[in-house]
Amino acid sequence: MARIALNGRLLVPGKLEGIGVFTWKCLQELVRLRPHDEFLLVVDRPHDEMFELGPNVEVQRMAIPGRRPWLLKLWFGWPLRALLRKWGAEAFVSLEGPLVLGMPSAFPQLTVIHDLNFEHHPEWLPFQWARYYRTQFPRFATKAHRLVTVSDASAQDLAKTYGLQRNRISVVPNAADRAFVPLSDQAAGEVRQRHTEGERYFVFVGSLHPRKNIQGLLKAFGQYVSQGGRRQLVIVGDAMWDELPLDVEPSVRARIHSLGRLPHDELPKVIGAAEALVFVPWFEGFGIPVLEAMACSVPVIASNVTSLPEVCGDAALALVSPADTGEIAHAMWTAERDTEERDAACRRGLARAKDYSWTASGQALDHLVSDMLNSPKKDATCQG
Repeated sequence: MARIALNGRLLVPGKLEGIGVFTWKCLQELVRLRPHDEFLLVVDRPHDEMFELGPNVEVQRMAIPGRRPWLLKLWFGWPLRALLRKWGAEAFVSLEGPLVLGMPSAFPQLTVIHDLNFEHHPEWLPFQWARYYRTQFPRFATKAHRLVTVSDASAQDLAKTYGLQRNRISVVPNAADRAFVPLSDQAAGEVRQRHTEGERYFVFVGSLHPRKNIQGLLKAFGQYVSQGGRRQLVIVGDAMWDELPLDVEPSVRARIHSLGRLPHDELPKVIGAAEALVFVPWFEGFGIPVLEAMACSVPVIASNVTSLPEVCGDAALALVSPADTGEIAHAMWTAERDTEERDAACRRGLARAKDYSWTASGQALDHLVSDMLNSPKKDATCQG
């Protein structure tokens, strides 16, 4: 039996982004696979029952909110260190990057660094956040006893950018939840009636962050409309830092529906009722919406950069340059007009989505935790 502390800072109902979903699903599987271990889930907000992981999990809330760079440095410093010592933790698992600072070097810690967009494009983040990530994450990567990421593309980037051996970095991928399944024609029609007055639409899902290339998507959609395209565009997601202006012609703007963040039970329906997912970010560590759309038998138009070709395999309707709005618009046109190609992409996508599962990712994480706990380097615990 082991006593393992878990970072639950991102488990906030109604505000789960990709990393939060990864944390939730992988921790569920980790706890399920280790029924004889004891876990301490550390959070910084009131614990919600939707994140109940199991009877062998104790939850403790730290009074300090870890929501600003300077607060994060404090949160993962002496307060968390003291809590883990008091509880007698033998290891710490953080699926979002930060580790406990000031612990003995032999104390086992596992972290997941999902991507390094902040290293390559710090201008996409507020200055204080960019500085935090660029000064602290190299330390976490070096400090971790087990360093994990979510795609081979991100692993290669971590190794090159931080000067690490590639074989030191493990890959635990994302997956689509079981709720993402193909919709019947009737169910899809009901979803369209709720959100687009019955009109067929393309969908984008993700935080409205500069790296998601929202402006490129809107420009491409405008070109598609000007060429006679008949579909609407649905945007699902909240602004990460600042609101992004919808800088398009009024006639195009009238066909764009911004739904904000959707409840977990509605998101699979909105994706499942779409003509295609259009997901063309500049930079992506994995791209969960791609698998979610494929699991719903919805064709995918995705960027041909970073991790997305790896995740899509040969299943995408089109892999396009995020800088080429004409190419994106042409892919939308194909999704609307070429029924044969759409159907083929749906079949390929369904098969591709089955290559990933939270069960398999949880098993991979469980193996890494076991390996870390049994490592000869683990010659000290968090006692005293």
